[in-house]
Amino acid sequence: MPKKRRDHQEIIADINITPFTDVVLVLLIIFLIATPILMMEGIKVDLPGATPHAASENKETYLTIKISEDGSLFLDGEKRKMSEVKPLLEQVIKLNPDTIIAIGGEPNAVYDRVVQVVDLARGAGATRYVLIK
Repeated sequence: MPKKRRDHQEIIADINITPFTDVVLVLLIIFLIATPILMMEGIKVDLPGATPHAASENKETYLTIKISEDGSLFLDGEKRKMSEVKPLLEQVIKLNPDTIIAIGGEPNAVYDRVVQVVDLARGAGATRYVLIK
C-alpha cells in the first residue's frame, strides 16, 4: 500500500533562539573583557619622591584642635575653654607663622562649633589650617 500524501503541512510555530543566544554570549564576553580595562584607567598623578633629607628639611608645625560631641575643645589633647584657645593660638602663631592648625570633630559634633573654631583660628592670625576627622 502506497504512503498517503498529507494534504496539509504542519506549521512550525517554534522560534529558533540559537542565533540570539550566540549574540548575547559574544556581547557578554566583550563586556567581561572590556570592563576591567575601563576600570584601570584613571587620573595619572606624578607623586613626589621622598628623600631622606626631605623630611628633616620640611619641619611643619601642627597644632590640633578637636571638638567633642558635647562641644568641648581639646588643644593638642588637653581640654581647653573657648576663651583660652585664641590666646594660645596667637602665641604659637607668633612664634611660628607657618604653623598649620588642624581642626577636627567627632562624627556627632555640632558643625557650628567647628565653624566657630575655624573663625577663631583666622582671628588668631592662622593662615594655614586643615580640617581633619
